[in-house]
Amino acid sequence: MKQALRNSTPARLLGPIIRLLTVMGPQRMLLVRSTLSMTAYQMFAAAAGALSVGLAATITAQSTDTRVATVLAAGLIAAVLANGLFTWIESWLSHVLAYRVIETLRLRVHDAIERITPAGMKRRRAGEVAGSTMADVEALEWFYAHTLGSAANAVLGPLAVTAALVTLVGPTGLIALLGAIALLTVPWLFAALQARQGREVRTELGRLTAISFEGAESLREILALGLGARHLDEVRAATRRLQRRKRTFALRSGIETAIADAIVAITTIGTLLVQAERVATGQLSATLFPVALVLTAATFAPAVAIFAVAQKLGEVSAAAERVLDVIDAPASVNDHPTPVTLPAAGSAATGSGAVSLENVHFGYSPTEPVLTGVTLRIAAGETVAIVGVSGSGKSTIASLLVRFWDPTSGNILLDGVPLRSIAGNRVREDVLLVGQHPYLFRGTVRSNLLLAKPDASDRELWNALDHAVLGPTIRAWPDGLSHRIGEAGATMSGGQRQRLALAQAFLRDPAILVLDETSAHLDALSESELGATISSLRAGRTTIVIAHRLATIARASRVVFLHDGGILVEGTHHELISTSEEYRSLIGHPASTSPAISAALPRSITTPKGGDNNADHRHYADRD
Repeated sequence: MKQALRNSTPARLLGPIIRLLTVMGPQRMLLVRSTLSMTAYQMFAAAAGALSVGLAATITAQSTDTRVATVLAAGLIAAVLANGLFTWIESWLSHVLAYRVIETLRLRVHDAIERITPAGMKRRRAGEVAGSTMADVEALEWFYAHTLGSAANAVLGPLAVTAALVTLVGPTGLIALLGAIALLTVPWLFAALQARQGREVRTELGRLTAISFEGAESLREILALGLGARHLDEVRAATRRLQRRKRTFALRSGIETAIADAIVAITTIGTLLVQAERVATGQLSATLFPVALVLTAATFAPAVAIFAVAQKLGEVSAAAERVLDVIDAPASVNDHPTPVTLPAAGSAATGSGAVSLENVHFGYSPTEPVLTGVTLRIAAGETVAIVGVSGSGKSTIASLLVRFWDPTSGNILLDGVPLRSIAGNRVREDVLLVGQHPYLFRGTVRSNLLLAKPDASDRELWNALDHAVLGPTIRAWPDGLSHRIGEAGATMSGGQRQRLALAQAFLRDPAILVLDETSAHLDALSESELGATISSLRAGRTTIVIAHRLATIARASRVVFLHDGGILVEGTHHELISTSEEYRSLIGHPASTSPAISAALPRSITTPKGGDNNADHRHYADRD
């Protein structure tokens, strides 16, 4: 019952917004100054209105004493100038406040995304996360710039004007205050409906953003598969759903506006009738009658301003809720409260980089075990190839080594220190993962390389490119290191992106290098050249290679064959060819195949060479 009450009251509407007020922090005084400036300009606007009608009434009375008119005129000029000045000050302060708070919010969202790591991101659509960091936070800018000050002023403004009105016309001036209070109650009558509609609008907007984002990211695949019309239909359907939600939102807003207009009209007419009757009976000076009407309208001004804002609180609340959903997301990998302090990041020169997996179990969910009791020791400076069919856990081990995830049970040790006791960012200084699909940022070749080593000289950049067998290609481009790279490396081939990522790895010079299918996009000649370069650079560096290409596997000092979440067999490449029928089947080596393993292996692996052209089979059967 209590939960239902919370979901059906204004608390549901304001809860997420109030929570986000904690980001105000040192900006609270800026909010106070902005609010006082808003109150000041509204008070001066009311004063200007009252003085103008007072001046008109004085002139109409054709009094021979011009001193009153002169004072009123001077006051009017001063009020108009002050109103303009404080309007500008309030606008400036409120937007400075908003942009500072939004900066803090964006950084908190970014920190949250970094904290939840790829494990948490895999459960979220990238487009919806992008919506939280952009569209939802942008909606909150409007709240901080135009709502907080208006809300405070909706209380201060009517009270101040009512005080002046009561001073001039007596207790009947309270009629306007009662009308303003009634006006402010209207949004709360629709609070539960507004909160629900706001969530629906932001949800549909997030889905549309996600579809558009994913369409842009996969445009090449969409066009290649002839799915352009289908994707367009998805965009249209999402747009129609969003439009329906916005129409119901607008319908409710229109009803609120109609009720508010009725309240303002009734209050104004009531004030008009009451004050006119008092003028007729001599209880109120005819000169003060128009002043009373102007101040009545001024009493409503702050309430009308906050009313327009309150009509959008449902959407703002939903945006705040989505931002908080990201900020509050639990970390998939929790750093130790007192992490171990390691010396400066290791490199080939330090001799560090021993890795041990001790009875490691891991699954992406309780019903999806991937690794079941893996025990593996890799000496510092050793090169180990991890092979196995798709889904055997090769890339999972790579992700565990850089603490994108932590094992469900068991331990991973780096130079004898449990990874769990080392901060994730510190682990990734010593362990560098180069994946099969590296992401390159929009910019230049130089700017992408400098991400790995910001203080690197051009000579170091060229050396890294040469090691990655990309130097000649970059030198042939007119702009060289200044060559522009599109988002995600769209202007480069798959092999060029892979080699640039490897150049970044050479610049970083980590103690442990994890190569996850890094030669997948390279031709045989480039792969051979790159393999020779890696071999020359890996002295003293622990290198873990996840590979399908036979040439890459054969260069490793040891091969570990994963099967069904565990290590089936390990040894040198030549030892496994001689002793393991399963390994021979995996690489396509002519030999009989164990029926049990044949059933578990893909057809591309178990089919004799020449019978199936699957990519995995081509890689394992590759010779150079």
